[in-house]
Amino acid sequence: MSGGLLEKAKQVSGDSDEDVGAAADDVITKTLDPVPSSPPFGLSDSSARTFGFGLFGMSLLAILALPYMDWFPFFGWVVLAMLVASGYMTSIYVKFGMNSGTAVRPTQWSAIVVGWLVLSSGVWMIGMETDSGGILLTDGQVNEDDNTVTLMLRHSTGSLFGGAWEGGNVDVSVTQDDVETWSGTINVMMNQEDMIGPYGMVTLQINDFYAASAIQVDGFTSEGLVNTVQHPYTVHVTLEGETASQVLPTLELTRDVDDVDEEAWGQVGDNNCEAGYTTCVEYVEIRGWAGMGVEGADEDTTPVRVRGDYTLDMSFGLSGDDSSIDQKPITVSGTEASWAAGDCAAGTMDIAVDTSAFMFKCNSQYQFSPDIALSDSSGEREYGCYALTLTATQEGQIVATSTSYYMFEQDSSSSEGNTYYSETFESTESC
Repeated sequence: MSGGLLEKAKQVSGDSDEDVGAAADDVITKTLDPVPSSPPFGLSDSSARTFGFGLFGMSLLAILALPYMDWFPFFGWVVLAMLVASGYMTSIYVKFGMNSGTAVRPTQWSAIVVGWLVLSSGVWMIGMETDSGGILLTDGQVNEDDNTVTLMLRHSTGSLFGGAWEGGNVDVSVTQDDVETWSGTINVMMNQEDMIGPYGMVTLQINDFYAASAIQVDGFTSEGLVNTVQHPYTVHVTLEGETASQVLPTLELTRDVDDVDEEAWGQVGDNNCEAGYTTCVEYVEIRGWAGMGVEGADEDTTPVRVRGDYTLDMSFGLSGDDSSIDQKPITVSGTEASWAAGDCAAGTMDIAVDTSAFMFKCNSQYQFSPDIALSDSSGEREYGCYALTLTATQEGQIVATSTSYYMFEQDSSSSEGNTYYSETFESTESC
């Protein structure tokens, strides 16, 4: 045989050596060139580049945040999945963003693997070196109904592939202004679970750790308003050498009453007046405030609201006499107030929800009729100086009291032989 394949091709075609050689080289080149592939998931080239780079960037951010998320149970498997996904997404970006759809070359795979190891090494080292694990304390809530505080406790062993703590005793302490107000041991059951993982509840009795209001009054602001300063309580939970802390809400733990204010107001008009009266007192409203105040500013400020347990006593009647209104003591617990029947029916109301102000109610109305407030036992109106006194009692001790005075008077005038009467109700300094 002579000439080989090229020679035979030349003999058959009649072409020259140069033409046949060029054609053969072209066939060989096309055969050896890589054939570009299509992006996965039905994406276009540009979409694949964006998709691959974006997911790689997200994976990188998640990897960098992993050391701070060791309280998630079995999060190591999530770590591994994210690292593998990040490597795959990097290869997609290289293939369609750098190689125009051709396969990733061995040298490029080597670079991806090296980068993967560099990025992940810190995560594995931190995860493996944290022997004692981590705990997380969140959601400190005050339950006014049963006078308790509850917090959520989560735990991780510290190993990326470890299991969570199944429950047991934890050491708990409570501080206010860095001073310990209570400490003890609480048994926690990890018997609840949500999307994050298992958790247990730490429950504290407020009466055990409460020492002083978490919001306190400290003088005045530059605008002349009462200045309030927060002194929050902080709960510390220690487990296996690790301690987690959580600051508790302040308003719900502001419970000391030391100031009350009161005010009476009479509506004067011509409705439902007796014969011969041009105007009369139609009804009396009585308003009160209870909470924390500042000494020396009682006339210019109102108390700051509190959420404690206390009792309010109201007396309204001619100065020196017994109260003309039989108002039973108002018992307050948190924001709920209630009282028994007296001259008015028993009732309930909210108090200290938005402000420290409230109004006394009589038969579901925020007013007292003159027959109750301004009359004697026989129903006859009594003119003179009335005293309104409001007293707050907490834990069996009177903690605040205040009195104000009001003149209820009758005026008369004559016209064409007829006498006409009118009534006034105004505040006064004293009786």
